[in-house]
Amino acid sequence: MTVHPGPAAMKAGFANPAAAESKLQIRQVWAHNLEAEFAWIQHAQEHYPYVSMDTEFPGVIHAPSKHHAELTPPERYASLKANVDALHLIQVGLAFAATADSPPAVAFEINLREFDPRVHPHGSGSVAFLADSGIDFARNRADGVDARDFASLLMGSGLVCPGDGDDSDVTWVTFHPAYDFGYLVRLLTGRHLPDTLPEFLRLVRVFFGNEVYDVKHMASRCRHWLPGSLDGLADELGVKREAGRSHQAGSDSAVTWGAFRRIRDKYFVNEGVRGFAGVIHGLEFDLDLYLAAAGDENS
Repeated sequence: MTVHPGPAAMKAGFANPAAAESKLQIRQVWAHNLEAEFAWIQHAQEHYPYVSMDTEFPGVIHAPSKHHAELTPPERYASLKANVDALHLIQVGLAFAATADSPPAVAFEINLREFDPRVHPHGSGSVAFLADSGIDFARNRADGVDARDFASLLMGSGLVCPGDGDDSDVTWVTFHPAYDFGYLVRLLTGRHLPDTLPEFLRLVRVFFGNEVYDVKHMASRCRHWLPGSLDGLADELGVKREAGRSHQAGSDSAVTWGAFRRIRDKYFVNEGVRGFAGVIHGLEFDLDLYLAAAGDENS
């Protein structure tokens, strides 16, 4: 029988969000503690509604014929779909904050078991890079979480599927998340990604709501030049990595939240960031306009 921690234990177990000096805790999630950790995740979702997310995956194996900068958003999505449908997710990181101005109170690193570099296709340079960054692929295979179990618990956690209203109880913050959302949508639906970009973006909205922010997209709209990588952007903005290592999902999700807060407060203090909600870098597409046009055509 799995014994879940009570609310008092959970509250005591998370860092005080008001204490900036508190060291961030990154909780490792494996098959043996999956249900207990998801009890913590559900508690975090109820009390810390600002969630930053990152994933790690084994690179890409299908490259488009044109340079990436020359691709249209639908062409970029076609490349994304080809890779996500063929590969396996390795890690998911979730960091939770109490308010839009608080540092993360806790982060979770969910280690998945499906990917085996000995038999599954992957980008060899990407996998070697992740191994150098500390990901233990053998342990993931032996002790990691079954992706179907993760998807089932995520569906019941309150983090996804906000309902029919316009506003979600969760604000999602990401960095260049096209592939991150691609893998999560594939897990949550249990099938290959849809054929078209509008269908995919509609599913992202169904699962994650309207309050989704991409720090990469925000950085691209700054008048001041900013680096294109998460580590480069964090260095430029003075965001410190409080725990963990670069290119591990739990730690990167926390850095993503810090970069979001810093870029918001430094470059968008007057106009705010609401205009960036729902836009994914590289897949810029007006879904509302498309749906309105499709509705007019159907009627």
